[in-house]
Amino acid sequence: TRHISELELTAIQLRHEATGAEHLHIVREDDNNVFGVGFSTPPTNSSGTSHILEHTALCGSKKFPVRDPFFKMLNRSLANFMNAFT
Repeated sequence: TRHISELELTAIQLRHEATGAEHLHIVREDDNNVFGVGFSTPPTNSSGTSHILEHTALCGSKKFPVRDPFFKMLNRSLANFMNAFT
C-alpha cells in the first residue's frame, strides 16, 4: 500500500501467490469508476494473427453483436488510444 499525495490517491498492489496474478486497486475520492484487465499475449511469430484475434474478439458474437468498435469511435478522440490499448 502506498499513498501518493500528488495524485490524491492510495495504491494497493496485490499478488496472488498461487498464480502470480497481480491486482492494482486505486482508492480515490472520485465519483468516476473504471476498471481494466490486462494480460500478456506474446505472439509466436510475426504473422499478425494475435492482432487479428484482438480485433475479432472486440466485434462481438451472435448473442452480443457489435460492429467493430473502432469504426464507431472514429469521430472521438479515444479512437487512437483504444487501438493502441489493444
